[in-house]
Amino acid sequence: MPDDSIVYSDIKAVSRLFDENSASQNAMWMGRDTFNNVYKYVMRYFERYFVSACKVLFTVVFKDESIDEGMRIVIIDTFKDIVQSHLRHSDIMVAPSSVQVFLVLPKIDVSEVVKVKDRIMDAWEACEYSRSAEIKCETESINHENDNDNEKTVGGMNKTDSVVIVDDNKANLSIASLILKKAGINTYILQSGQALIDFLQDESPDLILMDVVMPGMDGFTTFRRIREIGGKAAKIPVIFLTAEDNKEVEVEGITLGAIDFIRKPFIPEVLTARVRLAINLIRLQNHLEDEVNERILENERMSIHIIRSLADAIETKDLYTNGHSERVAMYSKEIARRCGYSDRYIKDIYMMGILHDVGKIGVPNTIINKPGKLTDEEFMIIKAHPVNGYKILNNIKEMPGLARGARWHHERYDGRGYPDSLKGEDIPEEARIIAVADAYDAMTSNRSYRKPMPQELVREEIIKGRGSQFDPKFADIMIEMMDEDTEYSMREK
Repeated sequence: MPDDSIVYSDIKAVSRLFDENSASQNAMWMGRDTFNNVYKYVMRYFERYFVSACKVLFTVVFKDESIDEGMRIVIIDTFKDIVQSHLRHSDIMVAPSSVQVFLVLPKIDVSEVVKVKDRIMDAWEACEYSRSAEIKCETESINHENDNDNEKTVGGMNKTDSVVIVDDNKANLSIASLILKKAGINTYILQSGQALIDFLQDESPDLILMDVVMPGMDGFTTFRRIREIGGKAAKIPVIFLTAEDNKEVEVEGITLGAIDFIRKPFIPEVLTARVRLAINLIRLQNHLEDEVNERILENERMSIHIIRSLADAIETKDLYTNGHSERVAMYSKEIARRCGYSDRYIKDIYMMGILHDVGKIGVPNTIINKPGKLTDEEFMIIKAHPVNGYKILNNIKEMPGLARGARWHHERYDGRGYPDSLKGEDIPEEARIIAVADAYDAMTSNRSYRKPMPQELVREEIIKGRGSQFDPKFADIMIEMMDEDTEYSMREK
């Protein structure tokens, strides 16, 4: 865990913290095991293969020193979530202190780092907690230039291209390696399938050339094992090597997912051409995937901005529910996270939570803000807001399912809710999650007819509603969250 008493002066100080001689793995929150070993490996990799990268340091600075510790943790965790949602799988994230986030971004130039930083800052500014804290940011480039410009490329390929060759025949290994090295391609040579599996735990070559017929694990068995293990290794393209002219063997290999076959004995021009083509095609595919993912992220960010704006418009009608939709969304997101659901599901339920009360846009302000008891007629108008919200959101064809939270968040687990009197698991799961989050925030917030309820009483009400008003599974998670919140800091401030 980070030392809460330390705030590092600048990005160089954080870099020194992770230096080989001074790193302490106990001093850091890590996104993966033994971060300092990963850091050292990455730095060596950058230097060895002339990879450009960038370091980024974010520091959270609170605007008001009176903010309590519980809210500080919520603010910092929210910022970490925002940062993480804008990173690639290849990026590294660590907290060197309780208020700092340190990033290592490989294979990225300065202009792209600026875009990443701007996207993170835009997302933070759109968050309600940005009013309580500002973010300072430093960046530092990592540039490893090859001293000999003539060695950077050979035949149009970067010298960083690397291929691992797997064959039990030493002569075949030597010949293939010699041909590819003359073409400017880095090679690794291995003599068994198990050696390849062990190798891929630490290395990530651009391409695997593997013999089909080998003692122990043959090429096809090794290929299946790599795919079963998963991770980055499973995405590395494979070309099989074979001395046989056997169509059935080739069909099996292609069916497994190999991208090509190369026959032995090797023809140098054919071997280098096939390897170049394979690597270039995979890189083009990865580039296109990155572009598509970037467009998807941009659309998601735009959608979230629009959704938040709509939620804000709804809440201006109610003098007593400032921030209600955002809090319900955050509670719902945390419940889903604790259930182990996917990132996609968690994002979806967050947006459902933001818009669960959108139907109130058609309810008169006089009814929403009425301090006394509602008449039967007024209550019927209020009860129409789930259906009205469903009608509004159901028109958004690009986000099917967004309307589920709006329509069914007032259903009860025992079937006595509205508008459709659904019961138990007939109620969509997202609505069951939002229901308990909505009830918690309603009890812990200011209302026109009462002040926030004491935490002990709120806990009793959640327990009382377990199995009748609420899904027991999600009620238990809400109670767990409350029990961890010893300072009662989740509620509306």
